[in-house]
Amino acid sequence: MQRKTRGLVINNMRYRETSLLITIYTAEFGIASYIENGVRSAKAKHKMALFQPLTLLDLEVYHKPGKGLHRISEAKCYYPYQHIPFDIIKSSIALFLSEVLGKVLKEEEENIPLFDFLEESFQFLDKTEAHVENFHIQFLWELSAYLGFGSSSSAEFFSQMSPWIGVEKIASLSPILGELIGTGYGKTVSMTKLQRKELVAIMLQYYQIHMESIGEIRSWQVLQEVMAS
Repeated sequence: MQRKTRGLVINNMRYRETSLLITIYTAEFGIASYIENGVRSAKAKHKMALFQPLTLLDLEVYHKPGKGLHRISEAKCYYPYQHIPFDIIKSSIALFLSEVLGKVLKEEEENIPLFDFLEESFQFLDKTEAHVENFHIQFLWELSAYLGFGSSSSAEFFSQMSPWIGVEKIASLSPILGELIGTGYGKTVSMTKLQRKELVAIMLQYYQIHMESIGEIRSWQVLQEVMAS
């Protein structure tokens, strides 16, 4: 059955000579995998640029519940990013978060509030001229609630993490996280580069505790290097 949906590209993988396997988080079907034949050829109906991570697409797809691979009939980018591809900090944050999303988005069912959150977050990241150095921390905090294991406060979060974190570090970071989650994207919260690094590390550990399949996030190393420069 041919259906329409919005979609956020999570990742893609080369398949044979000219094809791609594409993972897309859709508003209507949750996470879904698509095969796009011939996309690497000169006469491709859809160009490879459409399937770069975090691209926002209007899709017409052939979707059959329970089937592993689906097919795309039509794909069009409805929000071309103007700044993420050309800003090293924004692009590094986007790379990091796309890898996280690839590890944690598992549900094959409609979740429009989650899709709207992802859509609005990445559009903000693209458009804003405000500070974005803490965007990924706020994003991970909000995302955890949509995934069903979010904490209600900084105190609750660090209470859960206390078996793995020393008292001094909790005392240092808890007020910062409390201030950070109490503000919207783009608001400046004073912290050192080390404190930011520690908060991300703890947040990733929090995800790993609740979702054992997440494993290592390799792009975090890249993000650390960019943030340290």
